[in-house]
Amino acid sequence: MPTTSREQAPTSAPAEPALVHAARVADLHNDRLVLLRVTVVVATGYAVGASMQSAYIYARLIPGWDAVTVWQRLAANALAVLALVTTFAGLRAWRATKVWQMLLAAVGGSIAAAGTRLAAQVAFGVYVDPDFETQQAELLSGFAIALISSSIGYWGLVSRRRSRAKTRAAERDAVLVELAVQALEQEEIRVRREVAEGLHGTLQQKLVLVDARLASVLAHVQDGLDEHDRASLDWVRSELDQARQIDVREMSRLLYPDRLELGLVPAVRALLGRLPASIATQLEVTDEVRQVDDPCGNHLSLSERLLAVRVVEEGVTNALKHGPASKVRVDLMMDGDHLVIAVENDGETYDPASAGAASGTARIGHRLALVGGSVDLSPGTVRGARLVARMPLGAHDA
Repeated sequence: MPTTSREQAPTSAPAEPALVHAARVADLHNDRLVLLRVTVVVATGYAVGASMQSAYIYARLIPGWDAVTVWQRLAANALAVLALVTTFAGLRAWRATKVWQMLLAAVGGSIAAAGTRLAAQVAFGVYVDPDFETQQAELLSGFAIALISSSIGYWGLVSRRRSRAKTRAAERDAVLVELAVQALEQEEIRVRREVAEGLHGTLQQKLVLVDARLASVLAHVQDGLDEHDRASLDWVRSELDQARQIDVREMSRLLYPDRLELGLVPAVRALLGRLPASIATQLEVTDEVRQVDDPCGNHLSLSERLLAVRVVEEGVTNALKHGPASKVRVDLMMDGDHLVIAVENDGETYDPASAGAASGTARIGHRLALVGGSVDLSPGTVRGARLVARMPLGAHDA
């Protein structure tokens, strides 16, 4: 009877994302460079120092040592350093993460270096048939030098890892802060829109119904009311109509500016259109801003538009509060990847020394600082005040 064999696919852990894998490879490469470089530099320093000491100092004190040149000693010590590094490379010593792993690698490399050093000394004629005490002394000294060099190399490796961990922790914290700020901005926009729609729709509708009911009551009891009561009810209707037409609508616009979803330029134009007719307004927009403000693109987010409109509102508020201003000019331009908003009026000349703290401008400056922007309030070109804000675009996408 024929049999069928079924091959079982080998199970493996999920593949790492490409960026994570690339980061791990880069980290291992850097760890290897740090460990080997520090170890080689320290061990080479010891090797050169020991060779010089033996050739030029001990040779004067110990008979027969002057027959061995410094180059023979340097060659033997160089091979010891090479043996230490080769052992580290074979053990992949830079992958060690625990103290015992590092200790084993350091001891293994030091043993290899000490043995290679003694063998090279015999081979290069530094010693001819050395006795046991000489062998023991050279092995111990070579082992000690290699172990010290390895320890310093691992100290450099651990320091590098800790520094790298701190840097990445700081980067993660910065990303989390950016994400939190972005989430708060989106939540603010959502709440503003819902409250503005509620004021504009539900509250206005209720005020209209209340006014209609009052009008109906007045029509039925008009003959039974004296002049004072009729005037009081007419005043109530007038106040309700004013609250509906002005207060509720203006509050709705403050929460969520008109035409904001159409773009920054339409929203600013709508804002300037609500100023009294006695104040001349001028809006200058560069072609670069119009391209960035295209609603079909994703260059300017809703939160960025809202913040830019808030800057214009602050400049307009300054013109109304510290007037009388007869003209307000708004300039929207680009400076690299920064949106520059300038609002200038020809009202009372701004004097920083006597004007006091500008609380509204300070609040706008704080909001701009959160996204890496800035604001500056200074005297106008001729008179009045000039508010200039710089706001980086795409700060959350970077």
